[in-house]
Amino acid sequence: MRFFYRILLYAVVPLGIILVFSQGLNYFPVMATCSIKNYTGWDCPGCGGQRAIDALIKGKFKEAFLYNQLIYLYLGVLVYIYVLLIESYIFKNERFMQKCGFSNGFAVVFVLSIGLFFILRNI
Repeated sequence: MRFFYRILLYAVVPLGIILVFSQGLNYFPVMATCSIKNYTGWDCPGCGGQRAIDALIKGKFKEAFLYNQLIYLYLGVLVYIYVLLIESYIFKNERFMQKCGFSNGFAVVFVLSIGLFFILRNI
């Protein structure tokens, strides 16, 4: 039974979300704007993220990269967090949490890469 739930949570739920948004984000009445860009004129590390996700949903992978160069890093971390939450909180898999949990080193590298991206994108 646990195998069925794993298939459901790892395959069916994400595919369902992709199918719901398969037409892109165009049907949402308002797309959010970046407050940092509005007030400072600088592009934040998330600027272009909505357009990049919209492009990814539509299968335009190069266009997504051009909107936000860290989109694949962000998505990789989000997928990892999704797996970590399912294994830790739904299946109570302590061994997975001990072996594959986030380390402090990963968090530091992730935050530093976002900070470096913020600086380089505004030079």
